[in-house]
Amino acid sequence: MWCPTFATAAPRRAFHWAVLGLLLLLPATDPGLRAQRPLPDEDILQYLGQASTWYRNVGAVVQTPADSTQTILAGALRQSSLETVRLAFEFARAQAAIPPATTSENPQPDASRSRTLAQSAAAAAQRVEQAQLELDRLNLQLQTAGGAVRARLQAQRDEVTSEFNFAKARRDALRTLIGFLSSPDENGLAAKIAALERAIPDAAPTHKAAVEPPVPARSTAAPEFHPESSGIVGLTAEVFSVSQRMNQLDRLAQETDALRQTAEKLRVPLRNALRDVIRRGDAVAQLPESSNIEALNAQRKQIDAMLARFKQLSASSSPLSEQSAQINSSRSRILEWRRVLNERYNSALRYLLLRIGMLGIALLLIFAVSELARRATVRYVHDLRRRRQFLVLRRIVVGCAVGLLVVLSFVTEFGSLATFAGFSAAGIAVAMQSVILSVVAYFFLVGRWGVRVGDRVTVSGVTGEVADVGLFRLYLLELGGAGPALQPTGRIVVFPNAVFFQPSAMFKQLPGIDYIWRAVIVRFTGRAEYAELERRLLGAVEAIWAEYREIVERQHSNFQSSLLVNTEAPRPESRIRFTDAGFEITIRYPVELRRVAEIDDRITREAIRLLEAQPDLAGGEGAKFKIESVAG
Repeated sequence: MWCPTFATAAPRRAFHWAVLGLLLLLPATDPGLRAQRPLPDEDILQYLGQASTWYRNVGAVVQTPADSTQTILAGALRQSSLETVRLAFEFARAQAAIPPATTSENPQPDASRSRTLAQSAAAAAQRVEQAQLELDRLNLQLQTAGGAVRARLQAQRDEVTSEFNFAKARRDALRTLIGFLSSPDENGLAAKIAALERAIPDAAPTHKAAVEPPVPARSTAAPEFHPESSGIVGLTAEVFSVSQRMNQLDRLAQETDALRQTAEKLRVPLRNALRDVIRRGDAVAQLPESSNIEALNAQRKQIDAMLARFKQLSASSSPLSEQSAQINSSRSRILEWRRVLNERYNSALRYLLLRIGMLGIALLLIFAVSELARRATVRYVHDLRRRRQFLVLRRIVVGCAVGLLVVLSFVTEFGSLATFAGFSAAGIAVAMQSVILSVVAYFFLVGRWGVRVGDRVTVSGVTGEVADVGLFRLYLLELGGAGPALQPTGRIVVFPNAVFFQPSAMFKQLPGIDYIWRAVIVRFTGRAEYAELERRLLGAVEAIWAEYREIVERQHSNFQSSLLVNTEAPRPESRIRFTDAGFEITIRYPVELRRVAEIDDRITREAIRLLEAQPDLAGGEGAKFKIESVAG
């Protein structure tokens, strides 16, 4: 209500009186008094779309924080972004409540019709209530009435029931019509704001008082990353992941700045409108006091109109002011998150370069030691076989060292590596059993008592001389023929080294011994001087034995030294065995492996010559004898 005391108190007595004085404007016919939106609908909708897109981008960024610090920042950023978009829709709804600009003197031509329909609907609802009360009263009276009174009451109840049904139908029809007329226009600003708001349920007005969105649970976030215990692969993935996240935050910071600038642009027309209200209020406050009742009523209507105008502008301006603080808060959290990611990126990059440098230095050191070992082997190991073994062993050690170093440098999760290695080892052991056994057998074959190139061995029934011992295969020059005089067949037999583990697969001379035992058997029939025959035959064998005696004794000595055993030196020996037909003399003698056929032939010839030159020793002219050379 307007009162004279308010007009006389124009010079800013108190804050609320000053605000009320600002509402005194020019006459209502002035276009400046007419309530209208200070902002175009297109600008409001564009701002809402920009805020909604920015909110969705924030939600995409805060999905998977990497550590506890980022989890806290992500929760705070999500909370401030949600409050920002809520305030944006609150501002838009306040703007939609302001009638749009119009040139008509009556901006709402259907207002009187709406009021009439509302009054009719209220009257119909009141009539329904009255009819319901009348029906209840009649039903109560019918319970105790009888005779003619009961018939009259039933007739009245039927009439009231008809009136009740008619009033109820009229009330429902009027309510439906009012709801249809009051529904928002699909092309209006309020309908478009509601459509945008449905896409972001969290921004609905019913969610304002809801519990703040929880910080993303730690269990759903990515596991903590420790660059000091990560490999090259993990560090490289971390560098690219953090770099991508930093780029997302940079773009989000740019969108935040753009949203803040747009909000500042929207605040300019609102500030101008409020300043215009203040200017007009100051002008009205300085008007002289009037005693005209009509003038006072006109001023009261202007005050009421400007009060509504001020509330509308305040309802639009306040959310923008609060939103500006929330946008600044979101921007500061984005920049803080960007700083944390930058520190993490620098740490991961530093450890990555350190890992690569250490890997390069370690590889150079391994190759340098390998080259020194190769040169030392070539220089100091003169045995070609031993040299080759050392060189092969060097390659194996270097390969294993390089492979292990590369795996340890690139692998991040050693637990997963151990599990994978276990299953892989089991599969490889089953699939490559023969290959693995061949590699293991190689070290037995080239060991101290292993085979050497030139040794005569028997492998799976094949006799030959060793031509080469590889990491996986054994090569033999096949020997064939009857008896001990074996000759090369010209073929090379290849066996996998795994044959070494088969039962009775290989036969080989004792290490350091290159001779075997042979025997010559002379069988006699009848009577003869067996003692003299034995002495003379043994003397003939010993005469031939003397030619290579030193070689055999030297081999035997080396054998004793290497095996640390003490055995009797080999020498020819004889035995006599009597049979039913006569007797036989057996003379055993050692012979070099490569001279078996030659020595057997010479001993046989010498025995024949001896017996033919002195037949009396063999029992006379009719005596018979038989000579045979066998393995000793």
